[in-house]
Amino acid sequence: MPKKRKKPGTRRLEKRLFIICEGMKDKSESAYFKSFIKSCKFKGDKVEVKVIDTNKNTGKELVKEAKNCKKEFPDDIAWVVYDKDGYTKHPETFDMARNNNIKIAFSSISFEYWILIHYEYTSRPFEKSENIISYLNSNKYISYTKASTDIYMKTKSLMNTALANAKNIKDYQAKGNSVGTPVYNFNPYTNIDELIEEIIELQNI
Repeated sequence: MPKKRKKPGTRRLEKRLFIICEGMKDKSESAYFKSFIKSCKFKGDKVEVKVIDTNKNTGKELVKEAKNCKKEFPDDIAWVVYDKDGYTKHPETFDMARNNNIKIAFSSISFEYWILIHYEYTSRPFEKSENIISYLNSNKYISYTKASTDIYMKTKSLMNTALANAKNIKDYQAKGNSVGTPVYNFNPYTNIDELIEEIIELQNI
């Protein structure tokens, strides 16, 4: 007897989460999240968490990629990971994401700030990503380049420190700025902790 085909637009998954990072798959952000996802223990086949490789590298382009990921199943969760570093169209990017139920894991000045707060808490602003990379290397916290593929493995034991420090910098910026100030006006800032914690929570499904 032939097997029944699944109806189009149906699946067994209870949750699906996409992560869309700027740059190609050989960049540290993509490698970091892939390694983190690999370390998670999702139960059965109820959950899928996937990094989408793309050559797009602006916030708006990444949000459009996220929209495409959600086309078949609008209830899927999509996160765009991008930086303030060298980009200016933040209002349009955040509005587009909000209007399409897409979440943004935003770092200022760059993703490297998330790596730095594994090692120390600082509210010091940085002008560009290269300044944080230089700071990380000169303090001998970690040997880091934008093409590093082993960053998660090197920092995973300090994850709880980074999660706490991310919350602390958000509190610091909230207290020091007017209510409603957009997060892309903050430096430093990251809410990557919120993406990490959502993935961790998916292990309980």
